[in-house]
Amino acid sequence: MKWILGIIIVLLVVWGIYSAVQEPKQATGEPIKIGFIGPLTGDASSIGTVNRAGVELAVEEVNKAGGVNGRPLEMIYEDGQCNAKAAVSAANKLINVDKVPVIIGGLCSTETAAFGPTAMQNKVIAFAYGSSAPKLNELGKYFFRSYPSDAFQGKFGAEYAYNDLGAKKVAVLYHISDYGTGIKDVFEQRFKELGGEIVVEEGAPQESRDYRTALSKIKNSNPDLIYMPTYPDGAIVAVKQAQELGIKTKLLGADAWDDPNLQKEVSGRGDLVFTAVVNLSPEDFKAKVLAKTGGDQVPLGTPNAYDNVKIIAQVMKKVGLDTDKIQEELHKIKYDGISGHIEFYANGDLAVANYVVKRIENGKSAEIK
Repeated sequence: MKWILGIIIVLLVVWGIYSAVQEPKQATGEPIKIGFIGPLTGDASSIGTVNRAGVELAVEEVNKAGGVNGRPLEMIYEDGQCNAKAAVSAANKLINVDKVPVIIGGLCSTETAAFGPTAMQNKVIAFAYGSSAPKLNELGKYFFRSYPSDAFQGKFGAEYAYNDLGAKKVAVLYHISDYGTGIKDVFEQRFKELGGEIVVEEGAPQESRDYRTALSKIKNSNPDLIYMPTYPDGAIVAVKQAQELGIKTKLLGADAWDDPNLQKEVSGRGDLVFTAVVNLSPEDFKAKVLAKTGGDQVPLGTPNAYDNVKIIAQVMKKVGLDTDKIQEELHKIKYDGISGHIEFYANGDLAVANYVVKRIENGKSAEIK
C-alpha cells in the first residue's frame, strides 16, 4: 500500500510540474499600462489599423504566458492620425493621465517627431515601429525604433535608381514632412554622388491634394525617373493626376507606399515601383493578424510593432518599470523577432537594415528585387 501511495504522489508531482510548464497561468495582478500611438483614422490608417492588430496579438500572447512577472499588459490605443497635432494630444493623455512608462509608436515620422520631445522630457520610452526620418535619432536617450532609418532607405533608393534603372536625370516630388524631407535629402545626396542630376525638386504639404502645377514642371523637365517619397493619401492623388497629365515616366515611391489602400487605388495608373523594408513575417503570424483584421495584407510596421511589445515585456521582466533601467537594457538587446534581428546603436537606431523593391499591380504589390 505504501508503494502504491508513493507512486501516486510521484505521478501527481510530475503531472503538476508538466501542467505548469505546458499551461502557464494567465496574468492576474495589477495591469501595467502601455501606450500605443498610430494612425487609426486618416492618412495611412489602412496601415495603422493592422499595426494595432499586431500589437493586440503580442499583448494576448504575453498575458497568456503570465504577463510581466504575473502582471498583465494593458495597452491603451490612441489615434495619432499621421499628423503632429493628433499625436501630441495622444501622447499628452498617455503620459499625464494614463501615466504610461512606454509608448509603442508612432508609425509616421510626423507623429514621433511631434510627441518625441514630450516623451523625452517625461522620461517615457518612445519605441517607434515605423518612423524612419533620419533626424529622429536626435530626440534623446529614451527613443528607440525597431524600423530602420531612412538614412539607409534613401541611399538604397538612389543606388537602385542609378545602377538598376539606369536613371541619370531624376525629378523629385515629396511631402514636406519629417519623413518626406528626410528621405528626399538622403536620396538626392547619394544620387548626385553617383553622378546623377536632380532636374526638378518640388515639395508639397502632406495634406495637399493638388499636385498639377508641380507635375507639369516635372513633365517639362523630361526626367528618366520621378522619385516620390510621399504619404499614402497624397500619393494616391498625385499618381492619378500624373496619369491625367499624360506622364508615362516610371514613378519610384518609398515605404509609405506599402499601403493596401494606396495599392488598390493606383494600380494600373502607371509604371509604379517603391522601396520597402524586408518583411520576414512567417505565415502563421500573418494568418493570426489577418484573422483579426479580415484583410488580405500585413503592411509595414506590423511585425515591428509586435516585436516591440515582446521586447518591452522581456525587458520589464528583468528590470521592472524604471525607464532609466529600461533604456539601459534596450541598448543591450540582441533579439531575433518576427521582423528580423533587432539591436540598437547608441542613438536608438536599428543597427540592421535590408530593403526590397516592389511593383504595384493587380491591386497589390509584388517584390521584384
